[in-house]
Amino acid sequence: MKGKKRIFLGILAVTFLVFTLVVLGILYVINRGRIELYKYLLITLMIFVLFLMALIVAVIGATFYVVVSKKSNKFLSSFIANFLDLFYPFVVFVARVLDLKIEKVEQSYIEIKNFLFNKNIKRYAPQDILILSPHCIQNSNCKFKVTYDIDNCRRCGKCQINDLVNFKEKYGVNVAVATGGTLARKVVKDTKPKVIIAIACERDLTSGMQDVKQIPVYGIINERPNGPCFNTRVEVSKIEETIKKILNGG
Repeated sequence: MKGKKRIFLGILAVTFLVFTLVVLGILYVINRGRIELYKYLLITLMIFVLFLMALIVAVIGATFYVVVSKKSNKFLSSFIANFLDLFYPFVVFVARVLDLKIEKVEQSYIEIKNFLFNKNIKRYAPQDILILSPHCIQNSNCKFKVTYDIDNCRRCGKCQINDLVNFKEKYGVNVAVATGGTLARKVVKDTKPKVIIAIACERDLTSGMQDVKQIPVYGIINERPNGPCFNTRVEVSKIEETIKKILNGG
């Protein structure tokens, strides 16, 4: 199990522990000296809490099992992914309390989502695949904006938009460049892909993966040698490797 996966799962376990202690504390305060008055309420709450705790423990255990054993199925992966999305805000909150770098948590979340993606990958036609890239991958001095039409690229090679156009021509996949989340959602709505290869920073990837729940997304974190949102880069070999996996069904 890669270290990145352990970060999110570890904080998730801490979150579960904190949640359990808080709920037990609330039940203790309500119950103190008022057993008869709140008897049925407490029984109902305790049943609900026990059920929720059992669910959380089961999902955490299932997540560790899938990651460690490398065995999975579509239902189990979907269940785990939805649970991770549900508890993501709580994990981030606990990470902030523990003064951990949120970027590390985001990387861990993306690592787990990509792992689940790879475990349940199936074959898609080229026209069903969308490569979604941020606009900051384009050279900042370029006068030919490719936000609405990537074919505006003049193929000068000064940035990696040229590589994305090459993938479009070579494999027949859809490629789009977005300036932000709103435009990215519009592209997805208009293109109607069945699978997405998304390139972005950690924050945008985690946000996008949670927005698009019904479509499988493989996230590739961009490289930022010049700082965030400025002349960023991406490992093109990883994009091509992912395209081939999707076209071949793994």
